[in-house]
Amino acid sequence: MSVFLGMEKKKQPKAEWNRDALYWNLPKGKKVIADSIYSGCPEKVMIKREGHPEWVTEYLDRIQNRQETYHERLANFNILSSKFRHGKSSEEKMQLHRMAVDCVAFLVHHDLKYHPLMDV
Repeated sequence: MSVFLGMEKKKQPKAEWNRDALYWNLPKGKKVIADSIYSGCPEKVMIKREGHPEWVTEYLDRIQNRQETYHERLANFNILSSKFRHGKSSEEKMQLHRMAVDCVAFLVHHDLKYHPLMDV
């Protein structure tokens, strides 16, 4: 939950949440589609709910499946699961690792753009 909301532990006061998190940077009126764990953020998150028409539920399922596929492709590069050994200082290592993650994200995004899984 720290990436989206910016909180590190449950019951953390909202004033202490990290303001760099996605929750704080979504444009007004825009929402993300997420799992039901985020049901407490209806102003920023759309989740599947009982009573949605079937076509809405199917649409949300397709979007979530697409997100999972994107994340799986990112994980296949193993960029986050192994120790990063480049750079001399911690700051330089973090900067280079960020560049590597950005490059992998670009490659995955480019592949999905030109070889889409499906139309959403």
